[in-house]
Amino acid sequence: MKVIRFELEGLLNSFRIPFFRTYHKTFLAPPKTTIIGMLCNISLKPQKDFFKILDKELIDVSVVIDKINGKTKDLWSYKTLEKKNMGKSVMRRDKLFLSKYTVYVYIKEQTLFDDIFNSLKNPKNIPSLGLDDELVIIKNVKDASEAIKPNDTNEINSVFLNKGYRYKAFIKEANKPIELPTPSITPIKFIAFDKKENRISKEVTKEYPQVEYINCNVQIEEVLSYMDIENGNRMVFY
Repeated sequence: MKVIRFELEGLLNSFRIPFFRTYHKTFLAPPKTTIIGMLCNISLKPQKDFFKILDKELIDVSVVIDKINGKTKDLWSYKTLEKKNMGKSVMRRDKLFLSKYTVYVYIKEQTLFDDIFNSLKNPKNIPSLGLDDELVIIKNVKDASEAIKPNDTNEINSVFLNKGYRYKAFIKEANKPIELPTPSITPIKFIAFDKKENRISKEVTKEYPQVEYINCNVQIEEVLSYMDIENGNRMVFY
């Protein structure tokens, strides 16, 4: 397995959960599409490559939530087609304050691996997660291929997509903030081009609940998982 491990730190970030139209509720962790979008952005890949990577599953990801210092909200003004309020409306958005993640990307093509690794080390564009102004710091980029081994237990501490798995959650420290596992639907594949390779309105073709949690460990059945022997993280790629 060719795996890159890196850390992301953001000041204020929001990862909108689809289907919330009047209120932008956020995931606790960036979804797969957001991670791959950032990788394409910092490596200057065109939009078509983004959809190709998702469609052909050239990159799998795993995200461990290391820390979220709190949540806040902001108000976002946007234009509408309605005449009232001078064609403007306001939406409330969740924001994560001082969030930190350990991210693993399993890349299945050597050329793509080399390009992404070099771009994480020396980004060709300003890294952001979510909107363009939601900047992040990329730290401690490492080729972790030799450190990723099969998990010797059925316990994980990473975000995962629930594809019908059975799982149980256990609180790690009762005196610290807790977020029990919560599933929220996230799309992972789209149709975005027609047969003539013309860009069309994207259509979701595959989606699963993203299960995320804080200060918990999860025992999960019937899924292949891995462990990082250098820092003890146990993860599922998706």
